[in-house]
Amino acid sequence: MQQNRQGERYYNIECLRFVFAVCIIYFHLLHSFIMPYTGGNAIYKILAEQTKYTKYIVECFFIISGYFLFQSVQRHPERSVREFICGRIQRLWPVLACSVCISASFFGKSWYTSFADLFFLQSSGLVTDWKGLNWYVSAFFLAEVFYFMLYKCFHNSTKMKLLICLLIYFGYVVNINAMNGGFGRKMLYGMLNLGLARAVSGVGLGYLIGMLYSSWVTTQTEGEPAGKVRLKNIGISLVEISTVFLLAEDFFYSKKAYENQFIVVILFTALFVCLLTRRGVFSKLTDHSVWAFFGRYTYSMYVMQEVAFAILKRTFWKDTSFIRANPAAAMILSIMIVITIAVLTYHLIERPGAAIMKKLMSLQ
Repeated sequence: MQQNRQGERYYNIECLRFVFAVCIIYFHLLHSFIMPYTGGNAIYKILAEQTKYTKYIVECFFIISGYFLFQSVQRHPERSVREFICGRIQRLWPVLACSVCISASFFGKSWYTSFADLFFLQSSGLVTDWKGLNWYVSAFFLAEVFYFMLYKCFHNSTKMKLLICLLIYFGYVVNINAMNGGFGRKMLYGMLNLGLARAVSGVGLGYLIGMLYSSWVTTQTEGEPAGKVRLKNIGISLVEISTVFLLAEDFFYSKKAYENQFIVVILFTALFVCLLTRRGVFSKLTDHSVWAFFGRYTYSMYVMQEVAFAILKRTFWKDTSFIRANPAAAMILSIMIVITIAVLTYHLIERPGAAIMKKLMSLQ
């Protein structure tokens, strides 16, 4: 669960993470899974065309993760690299293993690909496979381990900031130019996986935001005039509202989307920094503890969606006449089923699995 420097949870960011996870499910549903069962209904095609850039929400997830990686490092600077890696495995592996094993055992997923997934090798460049929905987990894991090791070497020094800036620039430039203004996952020249480059850039940007924001907070003084505080709050609110609107337009109305999707990184960075202040209107509307309840299911929602879609193909979606005639109901029910499976996974696999792995690793 994300926390700020006082140990309080960022409920506004929990809200955003949950909404983003639902949006990613919506995108994958339209672009990768439900289309063969729609009977050619034009509505699905229209929705798919409008949401073709929703996949770039992943860049936002990377940035969020990088910021909270910095926060974790600040709270536990004494951790060793081994302890950090074990902690990440405890957190990520149980649900990933559940998804991979179910897909390989019952839904025809390649065991070679499954092996790569289980060892966080997908999108690493060390295996040829970079497809599938869980590429994000491998790239995220490798990027976080890399930045933690970087911290151990440089301890948030000026050299580390400069190196992170170079990595951010390189990772985004490679993606934008290789994908004509977008972000990808393929291997580039047989040397670099674009998915891993995205993770290194996004996590690095989030980590850099953490360092800069922490420095900025420590320089702030108490007792500012009320008028100045109100003016700042209005400015932050305007930035929040405008960036939320522009991001929503890009993700869900492709006719108004930007040719260069690097704008997503720029807009979300501005929105994210505003959310950290918790002073804007969007933050005040979403900064409530109820989102902690929903936010805890985000990881299981992302990882288990492929399994959920495989189940839907063999059950609910077989009624193609219903899917064709009731697109709204079909989409809503499908998303709700994915969320339900994620909730069950969280309580049956994610929490107990992390506890079991923690005990096993402590015995070593």
